[in-house]
Amino acid sequence: MEIKKDILWRVYVSFLGIVILSLMVLGRAFYIQHFQGSYWRNMSDSLHQRYITLDAERGTIYSEDGQMLSTSIPTFDIYIDFNAEGLREKKGKRFYENADSLSLSLANYFQDKTQIQYKRELQQAYKLKDRYFPLKKKLNFEQYKVYREFPLVRLGRNKSGVIVEVNSKRETPFGLLANRTIGLSREFIGANKKTKKQNVGLEMSYDSVLSGIEGQKLVRYIAGGTAIPIEGSQTDPINGKDVYTTIDVNIRT
Repeated sequence: MEIKKDILWRVYVSFLGIVILSLMVLGRAFYIQHFQGSYWRNMSDSLHQRYITLDAERGTIYSEDGQMLSTSIPTFDIYIDFNAEGLREKKGKRFYENADSLSLSLANYFQDKTQIQYKRELQQAYKLKDRYFPLKKKLNFEQYKVYREFPLVRLGRNKSGVIVEVNSKRETPFGLLANRTIGLSREFIGANKKTKKQNVGLEMSYDSVLSGIEGQKLVRYIAGGTAIPIEGSQTDPINGKDVYTTIDVNIRT
């Protein structure tokens, strides 16, 4: 009888130990998922590196007398990394000192939101430590030049957290003039989620000349998903060549 009680006692103790250990494992998993998940996901970004493509500047199509018929105009997408060290040091002193003036400058220049709305959005993104906050998209070069002089922005990327992405948009200065001949060049996302090209007219016939050669650079991803270029690994793109046509805009207008 004593042996049976001893065995049962050992079984109960073992079972209780397993239950306690299971609860500890579940508790730890819950804690990591809800309180440290973001940290470990960010850390995983630093474990890989890859090559990214550098687009070449597409060449310009000119008329017989040297006027631009189709050209690439740069556009600028502005993002802010609110987890940048320059915005976080000294308890965010630099951000809080410039939030009002930056909001006012944005409201006065773009006139699409009030200063209060801009400030509220900036403060919310700062609170959430948004690493890729979309501030403005598709700015033209003149707008971008003005934006660069705004408070906080003019301090530079390291201190302001500003990220600028340059894209290009194909423009035909003469509108519909000879548009069937000149054609168009545009990119779109296909059903397979890959970027595809749609060219017609001269843009298609001379695509290999206008396109140039893409470059590439090797980047390493660090915490937060930020891509850091690896020095010495970049191959610069070769810009496309210009094409001169026999189109005379003076005769055809």
